[in-house]
Amino acid sequence: MKVALRIALGVLVLLAVLGGAVAWIVTLPAPLPAPPRGLTLENVTWIVPGVGRASGQRIVVEGGEIAEVGPSHAAADGPFAGAFVLPGLNDLHVHFPPPSLPGQTELFAFLHLYHGVTGARDAGDVTGTSSGPAIEGIRSGAFPGPRLLSCGYFVDGPEPLWANSLVVTTPEEGRAAVRRVAGEGFGCVKAYNQLDAPSLEAIRDEAHALGLPVIGHTPVRVPYEVARLDDAQHGIGIPPPFAGEPPRFPLVLEGWLYLDDARREAMIDAALEHGIANTPTLVTIDRLIATRDYAAIRREPDAALLPGFYREVVWSPIEGMSAARGLSDADFDMIEAARDVLHATVKRMHERGVHLHSGTDTLIAFVVPGAALHRELRLFERAGLTAEEALAVSMVASADAFGVPRLGRIERGAPAELVIFRDDPTRSLDALDSIAGVVREGRLYTREALDAQLDRYRSHFDSAFYGGLLTPLVRRVLASTTGD
Repeated sequence: MKVALRIALGVLVLLAVLGGAVAWIVTLPAPLPAPPRGLTLENVTWIVPGVGRASGQRIVVEGGEIAEVGPSHAAADGPFAGAFVLPGLNDLHVHFPPPSLPGQTELFAFLHLYHGVTGARDAGDVTGTSSGPAIEGIRSGAFPGPRLLSCGYFVDGPEPLWANSLVVTTPEEGRAAVRRVAGEGFGCVKAYNQLDAPSLEAIRDEAHALGLPVIGHTPVRVPYEVARLDDAQHGIGIPPPFAGEPPRFPLVLEGWLYLDDARREAMIDAALEHGIANTPTLVTIDRLIATRDYAAIRREPDAALLPGFYREVVWSPIEGMSAARGLSDADFDMIEAARDVLHATVKRMHERGVHLHSGTDTLIAFVVPGAALHRELRLFERAGLTAEEALAVSMVASADAFGVPRLGRIERGAPAELVIFRDDPTRSLDALDSIAGVVREGRLYTREALDAQLDRYRSHFDSAFYGGLLTPLVRRVLASTTGD
């Protein structure tokens, strides 16, 4: 009887501990409070990369707009005097995690904002459950985050890769898919791998008639110059096609090794003729290559911004969903060579005036919200752009994708979406680490407030309760999915 009682008491204690742990996991730290709209910045230098700059300036924000830009009063000063004010960064290729992972939607939104990303485009909702909570949470003020535009569905051909796909096999089905995307309030159409040329042409025509851009992957069976996407992702379609069915990613990157100058120039000609913008997401390959040293990449500071189950399980090249899983040394050597060709192609595109956009493909292994966009800009610089040119891609050219008048500008009537730097990032991208404040919808989030909130999130997500329960659970779910 006493043994049974002790067992019963032990079970109750265990349940109480588990209940407390579950309560800890689902009870997040309070979100970063929304500051009041409106502010005045005195004696700052405003810079719109590639457009212009002026020092000794006064910027007045009223509501969510810039109300005044002009010379600062002679005696005026303030906490940001001497700082540099630029338009917000934009990431045109993100994915949010499913809401089944407690707190991750809010955390991803915050990390974008923390790094000065004031605009993001969700380039396809893998589960159909991810972008909605992010959009609604930010819109309602439940938590702060970037201006968010979503494509919602993937529009694909037969046997689609993702469950949340609208399957299209005829032009009429293509037009119907676009009407559904538009009818549900999404802001772009995400074309994908298995579409055929007639269906894609119908998709493009219907989308343009409804005022929606078509972005995505150049389909396997449709040449780049025939697909004519408004924004082609990852450079897909620029290398020469494979003779048969292309290999899986990342082995498909071998195609870059066969890109000669004649084809490169022809693809650039097509981009210029048809107005094809390109979002190369250089950081995805950079992070893939870095995973070659898994021990080192796990210790990187930006990897620590997310809970441990990402770097320990989900992004593991041993048991997780990393594209590095199963790659040989020869495969990594090939990918490094392909990266160099991609960088050379981006440089040549820029030289000839092709529209480039900044995007990261967050959720890909070790591509961390916000921090990855800083890496992307540095990779543009490595490819041959100057610091100011790289910033112009993200702050100015990518802002145009939202279709908001004057977004990406610092002038009267423009949306107040700004980043305040202590150092000038157009001189050196090292200054990306000097963010003193982020202005989103006319609200100033100071460095101190952002850092304090990050500390609260890290304390919660790095806790023994959160990691101790979720990490083995995620490992078990992944094992059941991958068959390990």
